[in-house]
Amino acid sequence: MSPHRFRGMAFLPALAALALLPLCAQTQAPAAKKKTDTTAAASPARHTATRAGRSATARRRSSRARVRSYTPRLDPARRAALVEAIGARLKEPAAHAIADEDALDGFYAQLASREEEQRSGDPATNTLRVLQWGDSHTAADMFTAEARRVFQAHFGDGGIGYSYAGHPFAGYRIVGSTRAQSPGWKTQGNKFLDLGSGDLGMGGISISTERAGEWVTLDASCTDLELQYLEQPGGGGLRFTDNDGDPIEIQTAADQAGPGTFRYSCTAGDHHFKITTEDAAPVTLLGWVATQPGVTWESIGINGAEAPLILKWNQSLFSAYLKDNSPSLIVLAYGTNEAASADWDEQSYEQAFASLVDAIHQYVPESAILVIGPGDRAVLRHHAWRDYEGTDRIVDAQRTVCRTHDCAYWDWQERMGGPGAMQQWVYAGWAQPDHTHFTGDGYRALADAFMADLMAGFESYKDRHSPQTETSIEGARNGPGSTNP
Repeated sequence: MSPHRFRGMAFLPALAALALLPLCAQTQAPAAKKKTDTTAAASPARHTATRAGRSATARRRSSRARVRSYTPRLDPARRAALVEAIGARLKEPAAHAIADEDALDGFYAQLASREEEQRSGDPATNTLRVLQWGDSHTAADMFTAEARRVFQAHFGDGGIGYSYAGHPFAGYRIVGSTRAQSPGWKTQGNKFLDLGSGDLGMGGISISTERAGEWVTLDASCTDLELQYLEQPGGGGLRFTDNDGDPIEIQTAADQAGPGTFRYSCTAGDHHFKITTEDAAPVTLLGWVATQPGVTWESIGINGAEAPLILKWNQSLFSAYLKDNSPSLIVLAYGTNEAASADWDEQSYEQAFASLVDAIHQYVPESAILVIGPGDRAVLRHHAWRDYEGTDRIVDAQRTVCRTHDCAYWDWQERMGGPGAMQQWVYAGWAQPDHTHFTGDGYRALADAFMADLMAGFESYKDRHSPQTETSIEGARNGPGSTNP
């Protein structure tokens, strides 16, 4: 294991002392649990063909109950002390928190131009976009929502950017917008099935119907809107309205399947957009893009996703939309599910991750890439939470790819405090009892630390590229006898 994996662990003993939680405190009522299981096993329903085993819902409830039973409670004073200790660590300047940071120079150059516009008082005329793909940490739009808030506070509110059409899965949301859909739509992509069929678009999820009168809505603030849909033989017509105004007809029929985009300009402010299918014909919607002059930090996440999943989508459609959206920065925030998968070892994952990075560089060579690694996590074994050992091999593989394939890297696990930090985050109330996901406070604290690291890198970039610095560098090259100004 690389030595850098242990840099952040110095603060863990102090936090452990605050928690004062022996392992015995994490073990509660195993006998009662066994009795419940025995009663269930005696039920005749367990032996029927149609009810073999408990339902998936019952298993999830049982799993959540076990997790809760092994999550110790702290008194408010100890919890407050943990929050203060973790918060203090996150606020400390982290030297070289973003590795291989020169990969972001192109992105930082665009930020510098945007900042110069702000300084001169010129209103922004374009939208600088950041697109973050990821797993459930991204899909929750808590980390990304805070990153978006901070980023837009610095450089201007460019809107929510990309979002899935309708409400494709339970819990889906993008902060700063609301959405709804009629019940006749079918979601494709979130179960990782039929991924290469060509109708998943830029975000890996689509909704489709063949019924007339089905609708989707989006409420958001923007000056420019795109509806991304699949052009296809026999495709149905759509009726588009803005704030219940005059309808606009959109035709999705085409000789062959491919990317379709409807573009619409509107006045600044809040809008209620609605799409309604007009006939009984196939329609597939791939996403909305709602922007305005400023910057974005867009959330494109799928629960349970792994980074190589993107390569299973139809690459012709994905690359076409990616080029059309022209992001300044692409963020890949994966690794939690890969670490838990038996399909990956460090070498095989490194190869798959490198293939993804190479493909993105090929599709949009002008876009910078920043990888956010997996956070720390713990697993319940023998009535106690143990450090999850699979994360390190994924972190090492991602770091290797970034070092050799022109990507920057932010080590989420290291920024938390290193391996073993997750248990302290749970005790502090900043992570969920599953020891994998975070609470809203935890996601926001992490996003604030991440944005501070990103902005520190931006300031370093400006120092390196200031006219005075570049002049002194040039003078050093030419020597004291140089006649250069």
